[in-house]
Amino acid sequence: MTDNAVVKECPEGYPRLAAFLDSDENFMLYRRFGFLQSRILLHMQDELRELEHDLDLMDRRDQKRRPSMLKSRQDDDQDSNRRKEKIGEIAKKFNEYGILLISI
Repeated sequence: MTDNAVVKECPEGYPRLAAFLDSDENFMLYRRFGFLQSRILLHMQDELRELEHDLDLMDRRDQKRRPSMLKSRQDDDQDSNRRKEKIGEIAKKFNEYGILLISI
């Protein structure tokens, strides 16, 4: 079946349009949604900045009260999971940010 036949066999509407766009590489043009990507990236950057600030405050408090917590992950984990949870939250958000960033 030729590409033209495939296109004609598809139901009208989005299915046929999708078959047509797929029938030639030169037709595969899509909107980037650059404005929305930028807005999402800026929002995520600000969320990451806030998480970074929270982690920094946690570190500074522990530096004054319990400096050994900053020298051993194991000691920190035994005492509390706060830092581990915060870093996990940061890692998740950073991963989402990275995926979006490379998709541009």
